[in-house]
Amino acid sequence: MAISLALVKQIASMFIIMFFGFLTIRLKALTMENSKVISKLTIYVVAPCCLISSFQIDYSPDKLTGLLLSLGCALFIHILYIGLTKSVEKPFKLTGLERASVIYPNSVNLIIPLIVAVLGKEWVFYSSGFMIVQNIIVWTHGKSVVCGERQRDFKSIITNVNIIAIFVGLILFLTRLQLPVIVKNSFEAVGDMLGPLSMLVIGMLLGNMRLKEIMGNKRAYFIVFLRLVALPLIATVILGLSHISGLHPEGKNILLITVMSASSAAAATVTQFAQLYDKTPAYAGVINVMSVLLCIITMPLMVALFQLF
Repeated sequence: MAISLALVKQIASMFIIMFFGFLTIRLKALTMENSKVISKLTIYVVAPCCLISSFQIDYSPDKLTGLLLSLGCALFIHILYIGLTKSVEKPFKLTGLERASVIYPNSVNLIIPLIVAVLGKEWVFYSSGFMIVQNIIVWTHGKSVVCGERQRDFKSIITNVNIIAIFVGLILFLTRLQLPVIVKNSFEAVGDMLGPLSMLVIGMLLGNMRLKEIMGNKRAYFIVFLRLVALPLIATVILGLSHISGLHPEGKNILLITVMSASSAAAATVTQFAQLYDKTPAYAGVINVMSVLLCIITMPLMVALFQLF
């Protein structure tokens, strides 16, 4: 329960930062063009620094086993979500965009700052398993679902800056190489900006929308319900009952990170696909923002439920 309360406090803190971003747009201090610059800075500089610095820990067989457990759990979650979404696609007439929004959570910008605040920076290491699996699947299956075509963009997978950062960090971890103190401190300082910058961008996106546009879309509520409640509830119960946390000394927290990642808001990558291929990008933005706003309630509930097992 203590972790759930800490999570609520951290999400509330991040929402205050988001409000600052909202004000910059409403008061016309900044424009949406500025938000794109901040977003690119976050994706291409801040997130990679955070990921690489998270691998700067002492090597041990337990940590490697924990990472493999994280990878296995992440693969299970994605297979489960794809299967469940496919089963309700026809009854609820889900579009490709809606399916992708339900399947893929935001496992980087939103989750990493929460893990750092609630569990500690050293636990970001285990979150990389979810990111590796998601990046591979979202750029193959996810992209084809949104576009309505069977595209497999393997180049985008291997050139994805977060995947590159994870593999650089993994090589440093496996070879037991430590960055020079000055370099390490610089990476950590830049990586610490991930949470604030990510929430500023979301706030700026919110500030550029009308409240009626966000809250008046009834269909979006249903999609967000699937993303934040229905699928995470099933995943949380299965992980809780599985008792696979006993496979590793830190298994409980590794599974907790998986639950947090699986119950996060809709992935920003899906919105980017919608913009790039002109698949109702405004609707994609509404789903993204609405899911971010409502996960302050749903994510702590999923974490609290998991802790009951």
